[in-house]
Amino acid sequence: MTSESDKEEQQEHVIVAQYQDLLAKLSPDEAFFEMANSPIVSFRIDSSSTVSDEVIRVEQKQELENSCGGIVWESAFALAEYLRKRVLKNQKQKTVIRDCIDIGAGTGFLGIWVHKTIPNMERTVLTDTIECFDLMQRNVERNFSNDNDDSSSKTIDVKPLDWTSKKDLDALATTGRGKFDLLLATDVIFAERLVEPLIRCLKTLIDPEKGVCYVCAQPRDKLAFELFQELSAKEFSQFRKVPEEELDFSFDAECKLFEMRL
Repeated sequence: MTSESDKEEQQEHVIVAQYQDLLAKLSPDEAFFEMANSPIVSFRIDSSSTVSDEVIRVEQKQELENSCGGIVWESAFALAEYLRKRVLKNQKQKTVIRDCIDIGAGTGFLGIWVHKTIPNMERTVLTDTIECFDLMQRNVERNFSNDNDDSSSKTIDVKPLDWTSKKDLDALATTGRGKFDLLLATDVIFAERLVEPLIRCLKTLIDPEKGVCYVCAQPRDKLAFELFQELSAKEFSQFRKVPEEELDFSFDAECKLFEMRL
């Protein structure tokens, strides 16, 4: 059955960039350039992760004001691949993840991928500044509007979150359970002044007993990157830079991944 978003794409002749297909025929840099300039990006979820092959489609908006969250960055694809190979395997064996929050979600791609891929996921929350809110909301509707098996006990929400706003953080921390088993953040280390608010945000929202946080980013700002590692090592009882041998970031070797627990 053709979804409404598929019909719109066909009627408007919108070019949809399929990320895995681009990587198969282009260099990583060329693939990302093509993808970043496409109004819609698609990404296949293989059948080993879900009941059947499924495709996520997300709208991009390069001209988003006061935000770089209008496109899907390489780090989001990289973290999805790591979660698929490492975390999803543990999920099937022993670790049950029910609540996930995507910090700095941008288009919402990674949170949408998690909600569709990880079994037993009950709640996923996509967050970013207000500039990204409408884009995230449209992408959630694009990928879940035709789902018939979602019940009130399985939800995916979009919430505004400015890391420096106590009001935004309090609203998240007092909604539902207020804590999350899985926290994800991609390309969020880009300014020294925002490192402390980011870490405060992560500490506030992570489940202190079983929560784990993954931050995947390119070192765009050297000083911010160093400060993030220094403060995270102090604020979290477990903090590690994931070794390269555990990663499969061949399409973007610049991405670095950090794992944190309270």
